[in-house]
Amino acid sequence: MEQHYDVIIVGGRPAGSTLAARLGKQGCRVLLLERADLPSLPAASSPIIYSPALKLLDEIGAPESAYARNTPPIRRMVADNRLGSMTITIPEAHGRDYGYAIDRARFDAALFDHACTVSGVEGRQNYSVIDLLWDGDRVTGVVGKAHGGQEEHLYADLVVGADGRFSLVARKAGAKETDVHNENPTSLLYAYWKNVRPYDNQGALAVAYEGGYGYGLLVMDSADGTTAVTMEGQADVMEPRAGATQAFYLEKLQANPKVWARLQGAEMVTKVHGMRRIGNLYRQPGGPGWALVGDAYHQHDPLDGQGIFNALFSAKSLAWAVRYARRDQMTWEEALAWYDETVRIKTYGMFRRTLESVRDNLYNNNREVPGWAVIGLRWLLEDPAMHEMMGKLLTRQIPAEMATIATPAILAGALVRGPLREFRKRLSQWGVPTAG
Repeated sequence: MEQHYDVIIVGGRPAGSTLAARLGKQGCRVLLLERADLPSLPAASSPIIYSPALKLLDEIGAPESAYARNTPPIRRMVADNRLGSMTITIPEAHGRDYGYAIDRARFDAALFDHACTVSGVEGRQNYSVIDLLWDGDRVTGVVGKAHGGQEEHLYADLVVGADGRFSLVARKAGAKETDVHNENPTSLLYAYWKNVRPYDNQGALAVAYEGGYGYGLLVMDSADGTTAVTMEGQADVMEPRAGATQAFYLEKLQANPKVWARLQGAEMVTKVHGMRRIGNLYRQPGGPGWALVGDAYHQHDPLDGQGIFNALFSAKSLAWAVRYARRDQMTWEEALAWYDETVRIKTYGMFRRTLESVRDNLYNNNREVPGWAVIGLRWLLEDPAMHEMMGKLLTRQIPAEMATIATPAILAGALVRGPLREFRKRLSQWGVPTAG
């Protein structure tokens, strides 16, 4: 029996599920297909989400009590390295002054379940898409099958690939790649732990540590008393021997005394997951009868913690493009161009800044820092203006381009304010009262 939908979405994790919810609310008949049995951890890194992503979830009515159940709000980010430490207090935006180091298994399952409560949305898990169906140069549906079931043909006016980095839809449709940057490839590994010693006694937080040559570490308080311990670095440095991924991961953790001290007495409660040679690119947004969303459309390094936001924002933008086309306010070609432009306006600045951060933080860390520069860098880490700018950048209250322009001025100011702070500290140590 032939089955026809307005939209078939291949991939039911954040981009696909939130797109399905938005399209269902627009009156579309949507089929949401996910090959995994949720909840399950994806290979993608254990992410942190901030208020802009939470606002996008509010828009579709996704319950925070479900996707962030028993997950502590994070209000501080700390960079802890040999030069000192920098603490960023997450500023308020959209009514929230916190983020979450979410459990991706719980998060993805909650969003899929929510999408399936929206009228017009049908969800199927354990369902594999094998191929696309065509009528000339137009995609008309998919070939797929449920686990243990028979192959079937499903038809739709639009097929959307929300199926990640190695998107079958993108590959079968021949989507062109643009803005490809693989000059500084990175890989990452992560696992969740229990009974990790707290960084301090001031509540949940995320702490970035120096690792060894070419890699860094991130430790974040997550759901159910677990802690996500992630490492990312140069792809060649982060290449374990076959069958030795866990041993490699533990060896890298032991190389940082501060992190290893926090893990004494702790238990690793998941397998080690990861991604190799993470992509940095955009793809063609779509074509006749098809479109891409989330990582299938735009990928960039997770170092900036913006991956979930990018997925959710691209889903929102594509939902609007579909709306414009269905109401004949734009042709499909015009709607795709609008979608591509809208997402690039929102993501390209951060994309470029992240590439620069990868280069500077992961590929240049073998350079010796002169003694005079160490003092200046420490002053910059301690500078309140830098803390404020970084907090606003994380919560997307300022565009990445503005942060890049403002950094030299903040650096110059830090070189003035730093000595004054040092002088006040000395006066305080000598018992001399200071103001400010």
